[in-house]
Amino acid sequence: MQAAGGRRKGNNSHPVKIRELTVQAKERLGRIRQDDVSELFSLRLEATARIYGIRDRRALKLLWYDRYHGTNTKAVYPVRLR
Repeated sequence: MQAAGGRRKGNNSHPVKIRELTVQAKERLGRIRQDDVSELFSLRLEATARIYGIRDRRALKLLWYDRYHGTNTKAVYPVRLR
């Protein structure tokens, strides 16, 4: 978490509000009974690969791997280009 901070100040790993996820991701959270949290944590692995999970103190409960980060039609968390 200390290295998180975005493009200029870290490694692009950061918390993500549930309301900002795609509809498909929100539906999946309901199916796996994990829809009672307000945010997930996005952990950057590569340029377009992310792992999403729920933070619990110093642990991350992994939920899924997203190899389509940035592709709005397939991504868990759509990227809004500047």
